Amino acid sequence: MSVTERNLFENQLSMEIRFSLTSEGKILSCNKNGQILADRFGNSFLDFFDEQFMQEAMDYLKSVTESSEVIPALLHDRLSGNGVGTLYNGFCKNGTLFLAGFQTQLMTRLASELVHELRNPLTVIKGFFQLSSLTQDFYKYQGVIMSEIDRMHLLLESFLKSCKNELKTKPVLPDKLSSQLIALMASECTMRRVPFDYDVAFSENACNVDISMIKQVILNLTRNALDAVEALSGRTGQLFFRGTIEPDGYRFAVEDNGIGIENHVLKKMGQPFFTTKSSGNGIGLSLSKKIVAEHGGSFCMSSVPGHGTTISFLLPFAS
Repeated sequence: MSVTERNLFENQLSMEIRFSLTSEGKILSCNKNGQILADRFGNSFLDFFDEQFMQEAMDYLKSVTESSEVIPALLHDRLSGNGVGTLYNGFCKNGTLFLAGFQTQLMTRLASELVHELRNPLTVIKGFFQLSSLTQDFYKYQGVIMSEIDRMHLLLESFLKSCKNELKTKPVLPDKLSSQLIALMASECTMRRVPFDYDVAFSENACNVDISMIKQVILNLTRNALDAVEALSGRTGQLFFRGTIEPDGYRFAVEDNGIGIENHVLKKMGQPFFTTKSSGNGIGLSLSKKIVAEHGGSFCMSSVPGHGTTISFLLPFAS
């Protein structure tokens, strides 16, 4: 299944809605997201509201007109079914109203993604601290721990920049990248006592990669695979990492011999917030697909119920 969702995710992450209005609510200008609303509902800000919330919107425009400050409000527009409303900040200058809005569904999603991804480095840090207490050798793991702390800072910095999708890529040989990914996967498997093996093909061609982002993908896939093998009964679970060269790029694959996924469930995997886990939130796989798409790659899933699952992604070679 090739990733075709890049534009969708970019639209979701570019979530700010901007308008300039007359005091009566007529739209004078707007950004792309504002134009989508205008095309759907009408050329007046008040057209965005059902009758029972119209007065609420009119009162808000009046308060912005009469104030010299920035006025915030959570308004129940016709998009409220996708969240709890739209959060607007507005101010008035020379008789023109300027509004910036954020759809709360997208804000909730971004917050959920951040929390989910902060768990990854925290789990790695916790695991290596546990190992250091067993081996009485903290300095052996200090480099990895500091690296994961740096990654947490990068995640927070990315969130504060409103996820502008600015990948920091550099040319990396895939087999060299694989060695870093293997170290992360091996530590996860060691902590959960699952056998791990790998087979990585040497490549002379580099891929343009944001290493921190690809680490997120591998950690997400590894943890999903570990959950699948830990659900087994009667046979030993195992993970396998494979790196192979293809005509258009380098394929990274995570294979497990876990419980597998039924076809009707497999079709839904990767949709935001869809999960089969009682404690899951359905963000990890969705994020992984987004990251691969931002690298210009493709994402594939295959599974045989009762035998295991393979999830892979292809990163194109740098031209």
